[in-house]
Amino acid sequence: MFHTAFDMIAAGRTDVGRTRSRNEDSFHLSLESGLALVCDGMGGHAGGDVASRTAVDAIADFITECAPGEPPMSEGAEGCDERTLSESVAVEPAVQNAVAVARSAVQLANRRIHALNVERGFAEGRGMGTTVVGLWWVPGTGKLIAFHAGDSRLYRLRDGELRQMTKDHSLYQMWLDGGRRGTAPHKNIIVRALGTGEHADPDISVHGLMPDDVYLLCSDGLNGMVPDAAIARVLDRDGRQGVEGACARLVDLANQGGGHDNITVVVARFALRA
Repeated sequence: MFHTAFDMIAAGRTDVGRTRSRNEDSFHLSLESGLALVCDGMGGHAGGDVASRTAVDAIADFITECAPGEPPMSEGAEGCDERTLSESVAVEPAVQNAVAVARSAVQLANRRIHALNVERGFAEGRGMGTTVVGLWWVPGTGKLIAFHAGDSRLYRLRDGELRQMTKDHSLYQMWLDGGRRGTAPHKNIIVRALGTGEHADPDISVHGLMPDDVYLLCSDGLNGMVPDAAIARVLDRDGRQGVEGACARLVDLANQGGGHDNITVVVARFALRA
């Protein structure tokens, strides 16, 4: 089948940036399981770095243990956008299972971080938290599961065109969606994250792979410093030649732009197997 002819070639890099004293970002990359994660912790001394690492570990372990087995108990596949399960009768069972696994993994991570906040005496909505963006190449299929909560992003470069595959869960994005009425809020005010409440649900979407697709997962320390056009140029040039070089170049550009936040990137290219 067509999808068996792909190889996933990927690399990741994280950097503290030029103004922060602590790196609260974390990432995970497993070529064996086709999984990539980026988490951007929040909370400073309350433990943003702990939150991001807890989320990365919980999600990666859960997905590794569950796939490709039976679907776990979950709140279901509702909440996927129209690109996901709108044609559910045509979606492979493995993909439906992966959606449930990814949702349950993120919910587990949220519960673990929230429990840490409760143990430390933080009130609801306080303490540490983290964003998450994930990409999972579903075993045995030509499909990707994308999931996120917060403003860490997934981009795709296909045929030279860069597309943002996730929509930020931020007050600024809500302002944009509402017609830009009133004063624009700060871009870094997050309205959905893991750990700050008892419940959190990711947005999940399913995407078909095409030869030479390049995907980028990043914290806002990249896209907040580097315009999309510059990101596209790096992915189109370096991402097709060497993913390690693309990661290094993106981090360098963010630092050259000011490096006002931690910077984390994962670049994954899907090439036809020779």
